[in-house]
Amino acid sequence: MWLSYLAFDFSYILIELKELFSNFWVIGAMTAAYLSAFLIRAKAWQLYVDKSQPLKQFVDGLLYSLFINHLLPVKAGDVVRAGYLVNSTRISWKSAIESVVVMRSLDLMILGSISLGGVLYLGLSISYLFLILLVLAGSLVMVLIFFKENWRTVIISQIKRVGSILFSGQGVLLFFLIAVSWGLEAIIVFAVATQFSSALGFLQSLWVNSFTIAGQVFHFSPGGIGTYESFMSFALRASEVPIKNAYTIAILTHGFKFIFSFAVGLYLILSVPISLKTIKGWLKRKED
Repeated sequence: MWLSYLAFDFSYILIELKELFSNFWVIGAMTAAYLSAFLIRAKAWQLYVDKSQPLKQFVDGLLYSLFINHLLPVKAGDVVRAGYLVNSTRISWKSAIESVVVMRSLDLMILGSISLGGVLYLGLSISYLFLILLVLAGSLVMVLIFFKENWRTVIISQIKRVGSILFSGQGVLLFFLIAVSWGLEAIIVFAVATQFSSALGFLQSLWVNSFTIAGQVFHFSPGGIGTYESFMSFALRASEVPIKNAYTIAILTHGFKFIFSFAVGLYLILSVPISLKTIKGWLKRKED
């Protein structure tokens, strides 16, 4: 709210929006890069699960996850992603959920590493309050795990699974593919920032995008509205971008991602529709 009060300028945002979407080549490059990022993540997911399964099932599942996450106020997309894979292949529900957890773990490891590297490089200070809240949240999770035997068993097995993958040839390939996909997604920030006098370099754009996405692990609005803009504006300000430009870049990049997600959502509804009853069943499903 305070950020919007300081930096929101509707007429300025509208001017930059028109300029951005009037450049066919920039929009085309952003769309191609963003779509390629999801294709590569889908390929990594396929290689982890079963490379004999059609790649299209993994692509559609990943795009469904994107669409649902931008439609609902909580991150339910990963459950739908797993459910779609179960529904369209011979993969079991347990294996599908495990694969999504592993892929998400690799995402967070890469995004977290890039974010932390940028914070250390820029010499940004982290408030004691943030560290205290982080420790308290971690302690709460550990307590819940300790008292929930089934949670403890699942989490420990997943940690071992991720560890065994990372130290294998397959793990190196998966790590590489996912890292490349996040590099491609950073092109959106890079492309939008080129409209402003304080244009970012690609490595800066990569850090800004990674820091922003890593900050959206939990969100309580469709597509992380508000959280996304706050984290990206902070990262851009740390990169010496004026607050008004930073806020506008955040809105334009997030707006593009919303448009993309609803466009692929329309494609999915028309080509591989899933009933609301089925999705609700997936969201309510519980596995031992």
